[in-house]
Amino acid sequence: MAEIFQAVLDFWIDIVLFVPRIIFWGALEVLQIALDTLPAIEVVDPQTLASGFTGDMLYFLTIMEFQYGLTAVTSAFVARFLLRRLPVIG
Repeated sequence: MAEIFQAVLDFWIDIVLFVPRIIFWGALEVLQIALDTLPAIEVVDPQTLASGFTGDMLYFLTIMEFQYGLTAVTSAFVARFLLRRLPVIG
């Protein structure tokens, strides 16, 4: 008798879980179609971007410690992002 009850219960669980599985599958299909329609992103080599700077720009970027500033700002943004994601702190 327990086996029959377990079989009926499994059947109803499969029916109840069928709808969320179909919704999830449909959402994934829509996302895949949307991503396939986006054009490919062209990645530019940073060396070619840096070669476009003139001598005057490089001089002022060196004086302003641009490399250190960019590193500090980037690490601050990453730390802020991570700290806001912690449920105890955020």
